[in-house]
Amino acid sequence: MATAEQRPRLTIRPARGDDAPALREIFNDAVEDGLATFESTLRSIDEQKSLIAVAEKDPQRPLLVAEVRNWVCGLVSIERSSHRVHSQDIGEVVVFVRRSFRSYGIGRQLMRVAQTEAARLGYRKLIGHVLSENEESLRLCQATGWRIVGRYEQHARHGHRFRDVSAVEYLVPAVPRAE
Repeated sequence: MATAEQRPRLTIRPARGDDAPALREIFNDAVEDGLATFESTLRSIDEQKSLIAVAEKDPQRPLLVAEVRNWVCGLVSIERSSHRVHSQDIGEVVVFVRRSFRSYGIGRQLMRVAQTEAARLGYRKLIGHVLSENEESLRLCQATGWRIVGRYEQHARHGHRFRDVSAVEYLVPAVPRAE
């Protein structure tokens, strides 16, 4: 058994343009799994590059990647949940972990980094929408301090069927201001 010093170290950093193929693969795996995203269309490499470019230009919309030994194994992003003035300090979080890296705590670490980043960026609340049958993601949310606040019945369309969606939220602790 490897000691803590021998285990590969997880690094979480901002996404770069050369991460596009790996991030696209992780996202497309989630689409194919049909449990981690509402999307049903595979993402092109150009679409992924565009999303990275947007995150690089807008510090309020971070896109972070997790990597082990230079292998991208997950991602987390924070988007504004609405463009309305009264809710500009509410972010929506999306997390994806590569299939072969699930159940190793990477999602938990990505969520914690998103929470820390949200506090640093001035968000007061984070929200998410999880397919209700995705018990693994709901457990992840609860394990990192999120709470389930409701359920939308027949909310997400996947092909010819509708699926229920659980709404989750995390209240970002206020960062003390220096006086």
